[in-house]
Amino acid sequence: MTARKRVTIVNDHPEFLELLSDFLGEEGYDVTTFPKHQGAFEQIKSSCPDVVICDLMFDNLPSGWALIDMLYLDAATRPIPVILCSAATRYVQEIAPSLAGKGIRWLEKPFALEKLLEILAEIDTGPESKLREHK
Repeated sequence: MTARKRVTIVNDHPEFLELLSDFLGEEGYDVTTFPKHQGAFEQIKSSCPDVVICDLMFDNLPSGWALIDMLYLDAATRPIPVILCSAATRYVQEIAPSLAGKGIRWLEKPFALEKLLEILAEIDTGPESKLREHK
């Protein structure tokens, strides 16, 4: 039996969290959601999900970028793939080189749920793809 991919979603819109949680759950993913970026890093670090889906804008500030930076700068969380889902197109285009350098994928809102599934399927979360041992 194949283990279910564990996905953590960080977004401040309850409707978005519910939609993605229901959809990905029906597709066989084990989903955890966080309605704010504060405290999400610690939870992600302790649960070590296979993938993080994160918004960029929280309360009209690009606070998701701080979370993404924390995930990237910590050796324990750096290997976790991140998908940025944001409607802040102009801002994301400005930071696109940094996103690419960190291996972060971007989905512009609104997006087709099937596109998210394609990206999730492309992300290799097998044991050979990264080391996630807690010490």
